[in-house]
Amino acid sequence: MKHLYIIGNGFDIHTGLATRYVDFQLWLENNYPFIYENMQAVYDIDAEWWNDFEVQLGNLDINKFVSKFTPPAKPIDEIIAEAKRKRKFEERYNIPPSLHFDSYCAKRLKGLLDVLQFCFEKWVDNCQRLITDPKYIHIEKEDSFFINFNYTDVLEMLYKIPEERVLHIHGRSSKHERLIYGHNKFLLGSSTSDDKEQVSFELNKYHKNPYELIFKHQELQKILKDVEYVHIYGFSFSAVDEDYMDWFFNNVPATSQWEVSWFSNEDKNRIDKFILDHWSLKDRLKTIKLEEISQTGKP
Repeated sequence: MKHLYIIGNGFDIHTGLATRYVDFQLWLENNYPFIYENMQAVYDIDAEWWNDFEVQLGNLDINKFVSKFTPPAKPIDEIIAEAKRKRKFEERYNIPPSLHFDSYCAKRLKGLLDVLQFCFEKWVDNCQRLITDPKYIHIEKEDSFFINFNYTDVLEMLYKIPEERVLHIHGRSSKHERLIYGHNKFLLGSSTSDDKEQVSFELNKYHKNPYELIFKHQELQKILKDVEYVHIYGFSFSAVDEDYMDWFFNNVPATSQWEVSWFSNEDKNRIDKFILDHWSLKDRLKTIKLEEISQTGKP
């Protein structure tokens, strides 16, 4: 493939979809206020929290969470009675005695994150149904492959890109796939608290490992080996993007030309710093702003 397009959320936003995480915040608050209020109770959410939603998921203060939500200790008689009931059940069904510790705090967090996943997937599905006046940009359709970090069908529906040339690396909403989102922090458990250990375990389910996701698609390296032009559209180059971007840089030919879009001056400064710190591109880099093409040039 001559052209590789790596598509991020800024591309969908430019097209006209309300897919910023602050849009998710407003949607959640209006449609599922109970879940929104529970998120407020569990996380220390300030005005900027939702702007960096994925990273912030991993920034839970586990000590504070466990301290806040651990129920009062039960009377010793009740604890003994529960242990006897459990042992009686194990003997009845020939189940070996278990040392498993059932964490109320971990159950609470799991329940909240499971429902949040449901809400997130419903919101994404809703977003792509509401677009009425899309904006288009110029894309090279011939001899091109698309790695789409978005969950929507903008490329397939609006640009008429064949499905076989689009890889939805984090899942595709219209196919009812589980949508992958999450933080970039792998949390170590606690050797002193079973509660903290199990809370860390639940949070780590939302640790987004880029290499695990990339290596699921063994055809990628074959596709990338002949790439001449890399187009990165709609990325902010946040912490959750960095490992992906480094992998792409290391797996396309060293002679490839790079084109990276930016939206705000803050974006541009962050992108420039990332590229300077991570990559050696010299005269092979061009930074652009996404621009709408004329009506006659639309797909």
